[in-house]
Amino acid sequence: MKDSIIEFDNVSFTYDGTEEEQKERLPAVKEVTLSIKKGEFVSVLGHNGSGKSTLAKLCNAILIPQSGKVTVCGMDTADESLIYDIREKVGMVFQNPDNQIVATIVEDDVAFGPENLGVEPKEIRRRVDESLKAVGMYEFREYEPHKLSGGQKQRVAIAGIIAMRTDCIVFDEPTAMIDPKGRAEVMETAKKLNRENGITVIFITHFMEEAAEADRVVVMDDGRVLLDGTPARVFGERETIRKIGLEIPSAANLADMLKENGIELESDVLTPSDCIDAVYEAARKAGVCS
Repeated sequence: MKDSIIEFDNVSFTYDGTEEEQKERLPAVKEVTLSIKKGEFVSVLGHNGSGKSTLAKLCNAILIPQSGKVTVCGMDTADESLIYDIREKVGMVFQNPDNQIVATIVEDDVAFGPENLGVEPKEIRRRVDESLKAVGMYEFREYEPHKLSGGQKQRVAIAGIIAMRTDCIVFDEPTAMIDPKGRAEVMETAKKLNRENGITVIFITHFMEEAAEADRVVVMDDGRVLLDGTPARVFGERETIRKIGLEIPSAANLADMLKENGIELESDVLTPSDCIDAVYEAARKAGVCS
């Protein structure tokens, strides 16, 4: 597809093991066909073992399909000679920011990637400053990373990817190990990069509220794509979502309870702000408030 940045074509992958284990081990990803368009914000949901993190690692050649094909901007991830070019296009942010921070000063850590790409010193300085400003961490540029909160560390890791000028960032459960404040910081950063910089975002998560803020939601189950569509359409499949052990966003749950108790809400409710707006409108129409 012409406007796609990443294409999965009938992709399957099974993790290595002993010969005996291989006979019994099921594929982590099974016959997945999926297209990610340039500029999209896509959330990928699924319970543990659903294949969502494997899908993330297939996006930039950390893992290579055993059957089928993954292409990034038309480049086959199985072609070893293209790995450098592929990883210039697609960067990864992982669960634990401590595993991605390599320097003792924030700005040195952000400079690490461009330095390894052979970027000129003046350009590195410009990229470091711009990237730290983009994630709201410029004032911390001379800090030691171990003195930062989990959310701040994750934003430094994101700045390091931005400094490499990637077109797409894959976030592999980046909020799983940080507190709610840090989660909000990281999510807001991802949304800003997508909205203001046009960076394609693939956000792997098990938090329904995070997924609800994407343009598109992909639900994985048993290594396959079970649902794919707008948040409203995907979370509208209440029975299917619950059947695989997931829940709908809390705001949507609350809206369902209000509707069951006779309060008519006209709009789809997925986020807390949606819920506030819908309840206010219902109250206004009922003459409870002006």
